[in-house]
Amino acid sequence: MRYLWLLLGLVLWAQQDMATRELLLKYDAKFWWLNLQVSNNSTQLDPSWVLTRLEVTAPSLDTLAFELLSSLIVDSVVVDGQRRSFLRVGNTIRVPLSPQPSQGALVEAIVYYRGSSSVGIYNRQSPTWGNVVTWTLTQPFSAHGWWPCKQILSDKADSLWLFITVPYGTRAGGNGVLEGIDTLPNQKVRFRWKSRYPTAYYLVAFSVAEYVDYSFYATIPGIPQPVLVQNYVYNNPQTLPHFKAEIDTTAALLREFSLRYGSYPFWREKYGHMMAPFSGGMEHQTMTTLGFFGFELTAHELAHQWFGDWVTCGSWQDIWLNEGFATYSEYVALQALGTPSDARNWLIFQIHDRIIQGSRGSVWVDDTVDESRIFNYRLSYAKGASLLHMIRFRVANDPLFWHILQSYLSSLGGGVALRQDFQYILEQVTGQSWQTFFSQWYYGEGHPIFSARWNEVGGNLWIELRQRGSWQASVPFFETPVEILVRRQGLPDTVFRLEQTQPIQLFGVGNVGTVTQIEIDPSYWLVREIDQIQRDFTLGVENWIEVTPLPVSAGQFLSVCIPTDGRIEVLDLSGKVLHTAEVNEPLWRFQVNMPAGMYFICWQNKEGHIAYKYFWVHM
Repeated sequence: MRYLWLLLGLVLWAQQDMATRELLLKYDAKFWWLNLQVSNNSTQLDPSWVLTRLEVTAPSLDTLAFELLSSLIVDSVVVDGQRRSFLRVGNTIRVPLSPQPSQGALVEAIVYYRGSSSVGIYNRQSPTWGNVVTWTLTQPFSAHGWWPCKQILSDKADSLWLFITVPYGTRAGGNGVLEGIDTLPNQKVRFRWKSRYPTAYYLVAFSVAEYVDYSFYATIPGIPQPVLVQNYVYNNPQTLPHFKAEIDTTAALLREFSLRYGSYPFWREKYGHMMAPFSGGMEHQTMTTLGFFGFELTAHELAHQWFGDWVTCGSWQDIWLNEGFATYSEYVALQALGTPSDARNWLIFQIHDRIIQGSRGSVWVDDTVDESRIFNYRLSYAKGASLLHMIRFRVANDPLFWHILQSYLSSLGGGVALRQDFQYILEQVTGQSWQTFFSQWYYGEGHPIFSARWNEVGGNLWIELRQRGSWQASVPFFETPVEILVRRQGLPDTVFRLEQTQPIQLFGVGNVGTVTQIEIDPSYWLVREIDQIQRDFTLGVENWIEVTPLPVSAGQFLSVCIPTDGRIEVLDLSGKVLHTAEVNEPLWRFQVNMPAGMYFICWQNKEGHIAYKYFWVHM
């Protein structure tokens, strides 16, 4: 019986949640004005109010709804200057409207409320610096814990005012530009923050503590005025000296990201940081909340201003568009401002090795109710970053790669995007289909595991590349380009790029010299494991099959003698299969219709024995 009641409760919750969403989808939020009274000593919201200006999108609006934690007390609701009755249904406020505003009508509603919350708003003392802080952290579903809102990603307000009244001696950080600080009775001050950029609900934030304001300006190419970098740092005398060098790096990061992604999108207002005692950071629009300053963390949260704030994922299933891109920006920052070893070590140890700790898992999020799955570091962050790295590898043209990202941001800036929006732009810019890539790497689970046999005969290199997926039930084989590093005696190392289009594939490279060793994917462009690489002295030795005539001319028939039944493939030197046949007789004939060049025949019998023979086509 206990489980029956639990099941019934879940069904009722789902129905209520769906009903709330249907009500919220009946309007479009245009403007938010949050007028809050808070302190750095508790999560108490003294009598506060939030004004929402909205446009009706349904044929008519019979009920106006907001999400607000049920434990917060609503004193009154005023709609278009008239006090209205309202209902509290779970974590929602529902306001019946009569007469009902019609589609296109503008409505202004104010919710007056108060109380203390433990959802989305926190109060804690820094264990390192001793400062007491109240701050908000609402991603993905906790904004309703401290203000009446609409938690739907696709609905960004066009502008935002955030007025925060706090005790004298403290400061309140927030979104946008600080347009003024008002002195109020009872030892209170009010910080008036205003932003005129589209903002998603979870990116609205404040933080209150005894701060010092450490601000400076960054000059960014392409922007007509210096950008304010405003930092609220604990007023502990040791805090700013400890972090100053890292904070100052923000200016260089702003310049580097602007060169690659396009100008910092919120340059008319500011970028900054406000400290709070938690481990990590949160990319609140124009003013990130940070527990500490470190190069990679600072770079990550700044990159979110482009990827996550300016263009926001339209569904938590596609959190890759936020976190994968911001995580990869750590690598971009290390390449630009760090050392080559810094960037390589980050790529291998921070990203690659974490991903291959598990054999399965997709970047695409299949459960958007589970926050731990949405923000799974191995999949959404690390593997998400690797997807961008692999796209960069496939494009093989850095200016074009940056152009892809710039096109994505300029096309969708100020709004939201889904995975297919990014894929559409990627395909438009490159003129190529990326469907297989996203099917395998984004929706598919796992990664490739490579092994190889190789041999060098007379200065010609033969490589038999084998691959299997780490999670065969999802992706048995990943179609991908692969780099091979070839170490040579008396000659410099060289790298060849091969296109693997089948699980077992033979490649031939002529005139390479004496080969001593090969490595697969030496630069870690791919998420992969390497199983075994060994030299096989029988590979490329031509004693199992006979091919005549040699050379052969276009239009002639090539005769191939094989020892037993098997499968024959004709391939070019890149490994591309040009012709395939199942042969059950000792002699097979093939009419040559390829351009002049070198090709080879691959034969494999049912027992797995493989032999190769190369041949030349003359004009």
